[in-house]
Amino acid sequence: MELLEERHLGAKNLWQQPVVGWLPTIQGIGGLVNLRGWAFLRVVLWKLVDGVRVALYDQPVIVENPGAIVVCQLGDRIGLVRSFRMVADRLLPDAGSEYVKRLQDGRLWSALVENVGQWKWEAPRGLIHIPPDEMNLEEFVVKSAKLEALDEAGFRIRDARLAGRVNVNPTFFLHSQWVVHAEIASIGEANPENLEILGGSKLFTRAELRALVDSGELDDGLTLAALALCGIAI
Repeated sequence: MELLEERHLGAKNLWQQPVVGWLPTIQGIGGLVNLRGWAFLRVVLWKLVDGVRVALYDQPVIVENPGAIVVCQLGDRIGLVRSFRMVADRLLPDAGSEYVKRLQDGRLWSALVENVGQWKWEAPRGLIHIPPDEMNLEEFVVKSAKLEALDEAGFRIRDARLAGRVNVNPTFFLHSQWVVHAEIASIGEANPENLEILGGSKLFTRAELRALVDSGELDDGLTLAALALCGIAI
């Protein structure tokens, strides 16, 4: 990963798609939209003080298309996929509440992103593009779950049901996403999208999941929340 620079504008990837897929929103200042399913808005929060609306501060909020986090179960084992994610340990672990300020003052943003990238285990999940039809939202989410489990992990699932919703961080994400719990009917070949970086799938016992958590290989908040919603204690 590297910081966005002018040279990236207009560039294309190996599949002849634009590298820079975010465009300015048509309302507000500083917002960006990616028509594949995301928007990044800058908003100003306010509250009523003695009946008067007072502006407090600006912050980003993220909007997503509906999607699914899929807990795939085969007997007492849970299926996860290995994903290469843009995460890293903190560059200045002892900076405390001065962390961001020190990154800014020290011009350390490039150094930070140069060290980003780790393999993580997660539940299959994502946003699937399905042409609009007569499906209601629940049907759409379940269909998305089936496609994500099959494409990312090769898991063909059955008896899929909605288990609940989770929001990874309500401070910044406007919408929650759906958790689907399903049984694995069969396991075949995965067929991930070109833009995904995946490293295979595997079935884990609850004890093995606990070991992944302890080692830091499983720390994805959406996956951990999804497991809890499905009654899977680790």
